[in-house]
Amino acid sequence: MKKIAFAIARIAFYLGVFYALLYGLNHLYRIDWTAPFVELLGRNPALFMATLFASITLVYALAFAGVRRLTRGGSPSLAEAAGLHRLPAGAALGCALIGVLGCLFSIGLIEIPAVAEAYPSIPALVDDLLRGDHLLLAILGAGLVAPAYEELLFRGLILRELRGMMPAAAALLLQALAYAYFQPSPALSVIGFGSGLLYGYLRISLNSLWAPILVQITAMSLIFAAKPAGVYEAVGSLGGAGAASVAAGSLLLMLAAAGWLRLRYASRQRLADAAGERANLRERTVQG
Repeated sequence: MKKIAFAIARIAFYLGVFYALLYGLNHLYRIDWTAPFVELLGRNPALFMATLFASITLVYALAFAGVRRLTRGGSPSLAEAAGLHRLPAGAALGCALIGVLGCLFSIGLIEIPAVAEAYPSIPALVDDLLRGDHLLLAILGAGLVAPAYEELLFRGLILRELRGMMPAAAALLLQALAYAYFQPSPALSVIGFGSGLLYGYLRISLNSLWAPILVQITAMSLIFAAKPAGVYEAVGSLGGAGAASVAAGSLLLMLAAAGWLRLRYASRQRLADAAGERANLRERTVQG
């Protein structure tokens, strides 16, 4: 029971830092000398995201470092707690490919007229984040920093705490529900739930947070880069049925690729991790 209480307290801390810094950043306008910076963030929503999530990550890192110092190395660093383990090159390439397919799925979904009409929040999210001074700012904030933070929080820290309290399948489901809850609209929550399951599946299967991070940053960066490159128009020119085929085909290939990565690398990764644990144990024994 004590273990569960501490896990819940840590999750509350992670979310509390998020809300505290979000509140602070949203109230910078009350400080006169921050006016130019506030104006810059107002023109660039993606830069606002980058500033917020980078600041939160810094607080997390400092908190973990402080606890580690107090325990004299007896607690994990942020990278260790989140599961930033080395990912084999082949698995990394596979995750990047899943990210490309995720981009095509999103574009196909957006370009289905019925979907865009019934759920305008889906295409509006891309358009809103592209609103800014430069495309590179959108890619930096919404394509790199925001996805990396989401994975750190949901598939790294929160999933770790949940797996300490319940079976892996239940933890996988619960973190996906939490991820869906924080999406800005019901339609995006549905997509977020499915994405959360896929990202969590890759995180657990490959035992590395780098797996979902690579998927997310590849997909999101390409989603924003593809807009001015004319990819949306090209998919839209296929018509509703063609766009639906792109979305459905990409989704099936994503799922197939995720399953293949598990079959190809999961057992090998577990063996490597077990060997690493044995080496660490021998080293601690010798030092003791």
